[in-house]
Amino acid sequence: MRRIPVYLLKQMQSVLTGHVQEEMAIPSYLHPNPVMRWMAWRRVELLADHLRRMYSCKKNHAWTQSSILDFGCGSGVMLGEASQCAERVYGSDVFIDAALMLVNEWDLENVTIIPSQDLITTLSQESLDVIIAGEVLEHINDIRQTLLFFRTRLKLTGRLLVSLPTEGMLYRFGRRLAGFHGHYHLADAKLIHNQILSSGFKLESLNKTPGPGAFAIYWIVEYSLG
Repeated sequence: MRRIPVYLLKQMQSVLTGHVQEEMAIPSYLHPNPVMRWMAWRRVELLADHLRRMYSCKKNHAWTQSSILDFGCGSGVMLGEASQCAERVYGSDVFIDAALMLVNEWDLENVTIIPSQDLITTLSQESLDVIIAGEVLEHINDIRQTLLFFRTRLKLTGRLLVSLPTEGMLYRFGRRLAGFHGHYHLADAKLIHNQILSSGFKLESLNKTPGPGAFAIYWIVEYSLG
């Protein structure tokens, strides 16, 4: 997986407020502690690995002229990988400056950045093969409308791929070690997972990292339309 280089992450920092930087995990990617940097990139790499497997799987060879939406794309850490998988990639976020910087720096010609408020009018129904939501749903107060949007924009054969924080003891310890304070997530992995299932999605796979049970910091989950 192609990582965003340090110089570009620092350029992104220069145009973002501290709060927005934290939500995009940029301080974690630049953290002086190598363990914290590894963990920050690890969950992104697992998400990217899963996306590659989805596209290489025989059952998905029918995805021609495929399209991906990276919902809440942040700094764009998944856009490079997505652009290698699909003919058309959309990245969306409330704050798009960082993602635009990445798209221009890497010359990602098949990637379009869309402000969040324009998503509903820009993307037509049943137009997407994959929606990625990497650590974004925990920031949404009421995700029912978001999940409805996902369902209506995915094709019948589409997939929803998410990464979710567990908010468990090990996760909270890691946040303190990284220098983050307070609690700004509105839900944890288990609660969000149940909400996704309740909205009509079907579980395809669930992987926990770096280990099971209390050792899980993140969940990487794939869903299909039920």
